[in-house]
Amino acid sequence: MNTLGSRIAHYRKLNGLSQQALATKCGWESQSRIGNYEKDFREPSFDDLRRIAKVLGVTLNDLLNPAMQIAESEEGQYTPEDKLSPRSRQVLNSLTLAASEGRLDEQDLLLLQQIARRLERAED
Repeated sequence: MNTLGSRIAHYRKLNGLSQQALATKCGWESQSRIGNYEKDFREPSFDDLRRIAKVLGVTLNDLLNPAMQIAESEEGQYTPEDKLSPRSRQVLNSLTLAASEGRLDEQDLLLLQQIARRLERAED
């Protein structure tokens, strides 16, 4: 699950929602919007990401952070503690809290996305 679209699809399926059901809960008429996001044909706006995250019951960090790989398990749970140092876990928790409280703007999240991509490349 290396793309934003694949993470949206994963969480949507965990919630037992069709693309149409997710679109409807987000206040959109057409499921094609969700389909385009999931196929990575279009990138959602920050407002769209917030709507999707709220409906799916996840944080923006869950959707945006490609470094947080979701383990393919029956529960769909991931255990990032296994892969992060205590300091990294503390930083991630602080960022997640700031995002959930609306203290990060779109520029902050885009910068964090770029940092995560660079960190991914460093691991290869």
